[in-house]
Amino acid sequence: MDDIEVWAAVDQRRRAIVELLRSLDAGEWNTPSLCPGWTVRDVAAHLTMPVLTMRQIVALIERSAGHHRAFFGLTCRESLIDAIGHTFDMAIPLGREIHFPAAVVAEAADRVVSYHGRGNAKVFRSLPWASFRLTATDHDWSAGDGPPVTGTMTDLFLLLTGRDARIDGLLGPGADDLRRAAAACRPGVRR
Repeated sequence: MDDIEVWAAVDQRRRAIVELLRSLDAGEWNTPSLCPGWTVRDVAAHLTMPVLTMRQIVALIERSAGHHRAFFGLTCRESLIDAIGHTFDMAIPLGREIHFPAAVVAEAADRVVSYHGRGNAKVFRSLPWASFRLTATDHDWSAGDGPPVTGTMTDLFLLLTGRDARIDGLLGPGADDLRRAAAACRPGVRR
């Protein structure tokens, strides 16, 4: 994907976030998200950072579609990672099913993999995915080296960005070892 296509995908994700947020009732805004210590409202507010001069959260995210300026030192691909990841941070705890085109998720996943676990790839915590061969079941995508682990592009993206919310859906000869290694990375778990 070129930068124009990535920005178009970011815009599409931001519009989908607006639809999700508009569908929430008052109590759902206070649902704990996948981000430790943050509610759905907190994640939504975080997504307004590129356009902080405006006021209301849903309107801010809606107006950010078409706003093609990344934070200093970041690119449109980090904006895509942010839009995809934070959508899941809100949608999964709410029990909402969100579907992304696998090719778009693969573009974001490629960017995360390019960091080799450093810098901007550290969204939550590092999960030990690099010692496994991750292969998508819904797109021509793979990364890593080692025992095979398969899953949807979404499941693999969540793993790559340190979110283990759908780790139980991963399959393959290395899946159980990956889950054990990920459990050992949890805070408070002795190694």
